[in-house]
Amino acid sequence: MDHDTQTDTPAGRARDGNWRHENPTAVLEQLGDKYTRAAFEAVVDRPRSGDEVAAVTDMSRPTAFRRLNELAELDLLEIEQCIDTDGGHHHKQYRAVVDSFTVTIDDGDIELVVESDRSLGGNIAGPAPVPADD
Repeated sequence: MDHDTQTDTPAGRARDGNWRHENPTAVLEQLGDKYTRAAFEAVVDRPRSGDEVAAVTDMSRPTAFRRLNELAELDLLEIEQCIDTDGGHHHKQYRAVVDSFTVTIDDGDIELVVESDRSLGGNIAGPAPVPADD
C-alpha cells in the first residue's frame, strides 16, 4: 500500500541539541496519567494510528485518540495524514518527536529539557546557549 504523507502539526526549528518545553507542568501532568503514558510509549518506536494505539494498549478508541491529541498539543507527537493512493482513504498516524527529556527542579522552578533531532512545535523553545568553558 502506497501512502502520501502530509504533516498536520506546525514545524518548529529543526536543530540537533536541547530544547526547553515552555509548559513543563502540563507535560508532567499529562505523563502522570497511565493512559497518556501508555499512548506515548506505543508511538515511541514507530508511528501508529489511533486505532493501533488503542489495540496495543487495550484502551478504548476515544481514550486513545484523546490522549494522543493531548500529547500532540504539547508538541511531543506530530500527526501525519496518510493517504492510501489506491483507494483515496486516509488516516492519521502519530509519531513521537522526542528522543528523550530531562526534568530539573531547582528552587521551585521546573525545567523540562527535550532532546530531538526533528522539528519541534511552538511549545518548545530553541536550544539553550551553552556556557563557555573558560
